[in-house]
Amino acid sequence: MSEPQFSSRFFSAEKIAFFVLIFLLFVLFANTQGKELKQEMDGYLKACHEIWKFHGATLVAKNGEVIFKNGYGMANIELGVPNTPEMKFQIGSITKQFTATAILQLQEKGLLSLDDLITKYLHEYPEETGNKITIHHLLSHTSGIPNYTDMPDIMSQKSLPVTVDELLAIFKDKPLDFEPGEKYKYSNSGYVVLGAIIEAISGKSYEEYIRENIFETLKMSNSGYDHRDRIIKNRAAGYTQDEKGELRNADFVHMSAPYAAGALYSTVDDMLIWDQALYTEKILKKSSQEKMFTPVLKNYGYGWVIEEKYARPHIWHNGGIDGFHTTFDRWVSDSVCVVVLSNNDNAPVENIASGLAAIMFDQPYDVPVIKTPIEVDPKIFADYEGAYEIAEDDYRFVDIEDTALYSQRGGSVRFRLYPEAEDKFYFEHDHTVTLIFVRDQNGEVIKHIIHQQGEDKPAEKLQGEQAEKILTDRKAKTQVAEVDPKIFERYVGEYQLAPGFILTVRTRDNRIFTQATGQQEAEIFPHSETEFFLKVVDAQITFVIDENGSITSLILHQGGQDMPAEKIK
Repeated sequence: MSEPQFSSRFFSAEKIAFFVLIFLLFVLFANTQGKELKQEMDGYLKACHEIWKFHGATLVAKNGEVIFKNGYGMANIELGVPNTPEMKFQIGSITKQFTATAILQLQEKGLLSLDDLITKYLHEYPEETGNKITIHHLLSHTSGIPNYTDMPDIMSQKSLPVTVDELLAIFKDKPLDFEPGEKYKYSNSGYVVLGAIIEAISGKSYEEYIRENIFETLKMSNSGYDHRDRIIKNRAAGYTQDEKGELRNADFVHMSAPYAAGALYSTVDDMLIWDQALYTEKILKKSSQEKMFTPVLKNYGYGWVIEEKYARPHIWHNGGIDGFHTTFDRWVSDSVCVVVLSNNDNAPVENIASGLAAIMFDQPYDVPVIKTPIEVDPKIFADYEGAYEIAEDDYRFVDIEDTALYSQRGGSVRFRLYPEAEDKFYFEHDHTVTLIFVRDQNGEVIKHIIHQQGEDKPAEKLQGEQAEKILTDRKAKTQVAEVDPKIFERYVGEYQLAPGFILTVRTRDNRIFTQATGQQEAEIFPHSETEFFLKVVDAQITFVIDENGSITSLILHQGGQDMPAEKIK
């Protein structure tokens, strides 16, 4: 058979040269664009290191191909070891998505159902609550089980080894915060229970199960369950910031304490392997992935937050544990993955990841800066005072104290605001976050716009009876009573919330202060002769007096819990 003949009109030398030129121009443009993208990301991350003290590693990938990868700051400050992408970081609550995956794998094998009650597998769990709670409730943070990491017991013993049964004993006999399925409330306790169920069904330790069924399957050779007594190559040391903003070594945490809720470590490259596996059925069937990525309440699925940002589906989770702050973001419609792992637990990794994604999608973002306040007449602050409705039952309170302006979102930390322009203020903790106050045609402030992570979100200023009621209720909780400062002396001493976790009360200059173990000192203010409150956070203290007039204990009211503390000194 004769060889096929191709017409020269289709493959002329001139046309071939033309197509080659076009291809080369495309490659040159892509390389130039990629180089500019890398330079922009690197410049942004250098600013994050300089201003926000970001120490860690980052990775940005598209379609499984690395677009940008680098390390910043130090993996070990004392030894002068810089961070590189190869460093291993504790990932905190990102662990939860691996725990959820393990549960879904067991369901695929027919070994459990998400509708099963937890008492089916944990026979020692109290039936009064356990017969109400399903595995689905645990996965979606709708179980109502109190969060054990909010309890002083675990805070005081986090450096000590603990068994799974001992972890369960911290919270299993406590009343539920709400009936299962009624509400969403983030609870590390629920994922401890899930870890116990994985062990009960598989006959393996949680660590063994995750290693054999996820990490080894995917060849995630640089991920695992952290053990501080073992030599793990390229493990970053964890740091935190003191009240002056200086880095110091973070508190030691024995990894048996966070367990299935937060004990894993990984690298940016292994997290990319994990990202890519979730586009396949190597680990989970598509039907299981659909369950995992379907929000139940408050945009939370099974170990993931599912929402929209930059007009795109955004699936993500962060992690925080002493010395480390991490986030793992997936933009599945664009096949983009952003990983930020930090060994400074104060670094705002969510903001950093948001900025990297904004660069990828050509969206506005904020580069960290240090601002200098302008001079203004403090009398103008009265215009801004009031309550602003962020969402239903969610308010920001703006008020004045000692000629300074403060912002406090309900139940959160109070921050000072500094003026940078007319009707525009920035936050003391992050100068990129601003409040812009909007006036009507009569010059009255009617709302504020908070600018954060490149986005502007408005909140209307409450008026009339609604404002009066909310402000009156708040004032009732924070009304400073006139009391003789001499009574403060009777409260001075040490109060034990749990073994090793102490609240110290002291006086100075006719004022009274408290300081918890490992935390900063804060002034407390009298609501009555025995009731006091903090302004920096939403918390109250009640001192308990016996029939002889002696102070025997106090009760710390915070986060919906009443925590008694016996006076020991």
